[in-house]
Amino acid sequence: MRFPKRYLGGAIAALLAASLVTGCSGPQPAAQERGGQLSIFLYQKPQGTFSPLEPASGPDYNVMSLIFQSLVMVTPDLALVPQLAEKVDISPDAKKFTFTLPKDRKWSDGQPFTSADVLFTYQRMANAKTGSAAAGVFGPVVGAADVKAGKTDEVSGLTAPDDHTFVIETTEPNVGILQDIGRFMILPKHILGDKPVENFSKDPFFKKPTVGLGPFTFVDYKVDQYVEFKANKNFPKQVGVEKIFLKPVTADVAIAQLGTSEIDIASFSPTERKTVEALGNIKVMEAKDGGFVRIAINHKKKQFQDKRVRQAFLYAVDRQGIVDSALPGVGSVRNSSFDPTVSGDGIEKYEYNPEKAKSLLREAGWNSNTPVELAWIAGGNPDRDAAATAVASQLNEVGVKVKLQKVEAAWTTENLNTAKFDMFLFGGGNYASDSWAVNNINACDKHLPNGGNIPGFCNPALDALMKKANSSADEKQRLATYAQAAKIDNDEVPYLWLYSNRGTWAVNNRVQNFTPLHPSGFGWFHPEDWKVTGSK
Repeated sequence: MRFPKRYLGGAIAALLAASLVTGCSGPQPAAQERGGQLSIFLYQKPQGTFSPLEPASGPDYNVMSLIFQSLVMVTPDLALVPQLAEKVDISPDAKKFTFTLPKDRKWSDGQPFTSADVLFTYQRMANAKTGSAAAGVFGPVVGAADVKAGKTDEVSGLTAPDDHTFVIETTEPNVGILQDIGRFMILPKHILGDKPVENFSKDPFFKKPTVGLGPFTFVDYKVDQYVEFKANKNFPKQVGVEKIFLKPVTADVAIAQLGTSEIDIASFSPTERKTVEALGNIKVMEAKDGGFVRIAINHKKKQFQDKRVRQAFLYAVDRQGIVDSALPGVGSVRNSSFDPTVSGDGIEKYEYNPEKAKSLLREAGWNSNTPVELAWIAGGNPDRDAAATAVASQLNEVGVKVKLQKVEAAWTTENLNTAKFDMFLFGGGNYASDSWAVNNINACDKHLPNGGNIPGFCNPALDALMKKANSSADEKQRLATYAQAAKIDNDEVPYLWLYSNRGTWAVNNRVQNFTPLHPSGFGWFHPEDWKVTGSK
């Protein structure tokens, strides 16, 4: 079952109608032994804590999406549809969300899956004592304020009336709750239920999560080499591939291993398209992108608090040039945190204009001797590598002294959560399925670690418009209100928006039924259907 039409930017009617690293290649059995095995490029090294309570991480999410499942999921056309849930009912006032769960699902160890697992997972995620980075997302749920205040450890608005029903109740209309909470992966209560609330997120299980509901089970993580999985024998349908290896190699190594069939599936830079197509054993596929690549500027540092500085940075960078050179045919310049279908054309385009950038910096009193570090995780995304180099060079040309800083994934947890950074280039997310997702990266109460607001941006007027849109059950009104919010977002420049990038994938001809999602942040689409034919 799926929601009957795309849940985009407030399509509430649709919902109401729906009831880095090394080149080590990992194990390489002989060709005739590999009919049931796939090796897949992972664009960055995982942090290695595979927990939905941790801050969002694209590579770790790709690992978890093979092991776990959630109540709802995103499709390749960016629709929000049921996954574990068989049906979703939304009350007329959009304050009560009822999920009907299947009666025959089992965990990978054979234990039954029930609503108690969902309730357990959500209660742990909603409680900051557990170390959950997602606790702030549960703020609109009835009783969440009492948990935050330390009065209780249980959110009263999360209930499981019976084994196959789960209910979320919000304090006010909140149609974005499905996007916010519904995609959280469900954990096994029978494995983790007796673990203490305090620091629950640090439990050893999350280093080796061998029990899940997904089509594969976790076997091992060899740092800098591969993450290994095997088919879940208790999945509701027969899984088409016996083993999977996710391999965090660099992009150039991935392309080389596509040619030798050591890697079967890989995302790649469109600048390498001719090289990939020349391999001969590969089909090229593209995916839609609901997210974007951007630079978080630390708003908590005084030198970045004047919006003219942030606007100047945008004017100083030839973003179209980056797209044309690094993402030919699949990239587009971004000028808002909102999807272009919502932000529309009536916003500032910040077209490349170094002289205007210099003028704005003078007006804002920018000190050209101020050092600025631009950090990013290098090696897995050639377009981001190219963007980081271009941004640093072009900002230097207008009097901003930028130093590039290559970092590992582990750097992000400490430095982003504690605001010990100047600028950080990254990408991902899904802001097309529902514009309410923008609230998590822009709202005043969503600063890390309480949400995804990495730069520490705050604009109360923007927050008010977002909440107004999210509380309306009128689709046209929601879209119109989000469009107003997009104008504020566009003017305030909470991020340096760079570009959106339709993901390009190379898939070995022996692989069947692979449907690409964007490589950063969406996980995998029905990996249980993947099959391999023939031999290497």
